[in-house]
Amino acid sequence: MEKTEITLEYTEQTPHFGKMLLPKKEPKKPFPWKTLLQGGGFCLMGLFWGRIELMGLLRPMGLAYLSAFFGEGWLFGAVWLAVGLGAFAHAPLKTGAGLAAALAIQLTLGRFLERQEMGKKALLGTFASVLAGIFFAVSRQGLGFYFAIAAVEGALTLGISYLVQKGVVLLLEHGKAVIPSREEMLSLLLLAGGVLAGLASLQNRPIGAFLLPMASAFFLLLAARQEGIGGGAAAGVFLGLLLLLSGGAKLPLFAALALGGMLAGCMRDLGRLASALAMLLAPCIFLFYIDMTLLNPIWIGGLISGALLFSLFPKALLEKYGGLRETEGPQDRYTKMKELTEEKLLGVSAAFDALAKTFVREGERKDRGEIARLVDTIAGKACQDCGLAHFCWEEDLYKTYGMTFAALSHCDSLGRFRASDLPQEFADTCPRVDTLVDTINEVYGLYRRDCLWTSRLRECRELVGQQLLAVGEIMESLSGQMELNCIFLEGAEKELRHALKKQGLSPKEVIITEEKTHRRKQVRVVLPACGGKGSCKDKVLPLVRKTMGCPMVLLEEGTCSVDAKGRECSLLFREAPAFSLTTAAVYAPAEEGRPTGDAAAFLETERGNALLALSDGMGTGEQAAKESRIAIELLEQFTEAGFDRALAVRMINSALLLRRGEEAYATLDICHVNLFDGNAEFIKLGAVASFIWRRDRIISLRAVTLPAGILKQVEPEKNEMRLKDGDMILMVTDGITDALGGEEQTGAWLKAKLTAFPMSNPQDAAEYILQEAKKERRDGRRDDMTVLAGRFWQKQA
Repeated sequence: MEKTEITLEYTEQTPHFGKMLLPKKEPKKPFPWKTLLQGGGFCLMGLFWGRIELMGLLRPMGLAYLSAFFGEGWLFGAVWLAVGLGAFAHAPLKTGAGLAAALAIQLTLGRFLERQEMGKKALLGTFASVLAGIFFAVSRQGLGFYFAIAAVEGALTLGISYLVQKGVVLLLEHGKAVIPSREEMLSLLLLAGGVLAGLASLQNRPIGAFLLPMASAFFLLLAARQEGIGGGAAAGVFLGLLLLLSGGAKLPLFAALALGGMLAGCMRDLGRLASALAMLLAPCIFLFYIDMTLLNPIWIGGLISGALLFSLFPKALLEKYGGLRETEGPQDRYTKMKELTEEKLLGVSAAFDALAKTFVREGERKDRGEIARLVDTIAGKACQDCGLAHFCWEEDLYKTYGMTFAALSHCDSLGRFRASDLPQEFADTCPRVDTLVDTINEVYGLYRRDCLWTSRLRECRELVGQQLLAVGEIMESLSGQMELNCIFLEGAEKELRHALKKQGLSPKEVIITEEKTHRRKQVRVVLPACGGKGSCKDKVLPLVRKTMGCPMVLLEEGTCSVDAKGRECSLLFREAPAFSLTTAAVYAPAEEGRPTGDAAAFLETERGNALLALSDGMGTGEQAAKESRIAIELLEQFTEAGFDRALAVRMINSALLLRRGEEAYATLDICHVNLFDGNAEFIKLGAVASFIWRRDRIISLRAVTLPAGILKQVEPEKNEMRLKDGDMILMVTDGITDALGGEEQTGAWLKAKLTAFPMSNPQDAAEYILQEAKKERRDGRRDDMTVLAGRFWQKQA
């Protein structure tokens, strides 16, 4: 069969039939008017910043402003020209040297700088300023004065550059409205003040003399409206000081601006018109009495124009571009919610404390007439119809009362009073000796029984009071734990938000926090709803890990958390711990076919903590199992609720103590491990020693305490140590140690066994130890045997 070759030819002619599929034309991008306008605004600010000269000698402002644009490409070039135009007329040699150094830095290091690296930019700007100052000093024949000026200018450049960069970054990343933080607000304040200080150099001309007070009034009213009294006064002081240093204002004007800003803030709640009137009247009245020469018509006209401009400015534009939208950031909302919750928790805590004191007061009440009532009861029952009652209980009262009291004391010490215990003289004269002795024993028996019930009731009241006090302590500690013990990483939030937008995601909220003590990081991202598919997490998790620079895990692995209305997905990430703990537990009952009286548990919390717990109930069988299970279950619940471990142990002790009618008590052996740093804390109540197998040696951890449920107040012993990679934690009950001859012998036995047969799997180690210990068990007393093993190991990076 012959092959047929088919050749396709391409022609540019349009076919006669059908439609030709032409490639889609990409839509033309709109002209970047917004970017150009933003760049023009930065250049205008650079022009004014370049004109500022402090105290007639220092010129750090231009380079400090320019350093904020290192690494910004064409925008740096535009601002570089604007700063040069503003500064070149005053000191061309120093300005030229500084601009040349800044340009060299931009061309060499600029492409390596990130927008958020504010410290590096400030240091590079300082280097350019000092280099220009040294060059200028050398050109002036090396006078020491000019070297000192260079050092001062370098220090000012470093501080001003770092402060101004937050405002520049804010304006670069948010062209629209934004609610700035306090630091960003200060930076914006500095930017505006620098513009006004540069504008002051034009005040010798009519247009400059008019624009300076107009812009100053608008600026102060904006700050007062946003921040109130403090913000208005601070803006006035800051602006007056900057104008004073740059030669644009005298000292009385400095005080007048501060007073006007403060009074404008006072009138903020009355509306913009009231604030504007306060801003106008305060400086005018002040200067009228201090220095009338400053009240020239042009200055007053500019001030009035600025106040009118602020009063008539559209509110929507003020909210959009002036930062006046009254909203709360996440930190403000958290603080308010925390304060309200703390107040409620403290109120509940106080109520429980008061209730606990009521129970304690009830338990402390004692009736001091008990003995007198007992004697009266004995006299009434034994001597009521006796002919000698009048003689014994009236004429010979003290002797009879003393004899009866001695008889009651005898019953208290020996348990029963006999006729032979009566004084001979009294026995010879009393016609009802047998009745009297029986009555004394009967009355004392009833009294003793009442005392036992009263004591039991008092103990129950005290225990209930202790429980209520413990609940009050829990409430109070919870209110204390709600303190803001974390910091908000605003720089990382902006970086992550920018990375998400690059991936086509539009985050509604990004909150990144870091604990002050343990330095653990947490990231919360809120995105538009993905329909519950969980597809959003696959895109977000790699970006979170890259931004944070550490291993992060999503708390809910199944899918994202969708709100009730289905409008958004909330993803919560936490820093993954560096270590892990693998556990295993094996049991052997005292008698085959009966339940074991031991209970064990392992719990790992979301905050990177692991808990190993072992409890041995009193005796063996079902009752012992019940006691140990109660202790372990309570411990798990308290741990998951976030309670302090010492407080949880006291609560468990109180719970078992209230069951003392059933003689319920149990040992508690707790090991708490921090999986971030490897710190381990061992807590024991009546438990035998725990052991750590580390390579070729055994570390014993012992404590001499009583089990839970015996004493009212317990103070558990704690042992702390730092675990190492590969450590094996071994926790056993007394069934193991008794079979091996004691705690010391158990440690030596474990070392010999594990050295001969080293194992890294905790399941294998626990089973091996139990089987070998059962072989060592001698005939006689048999007890439940339990081994809980946990291997501590470091995760691979």
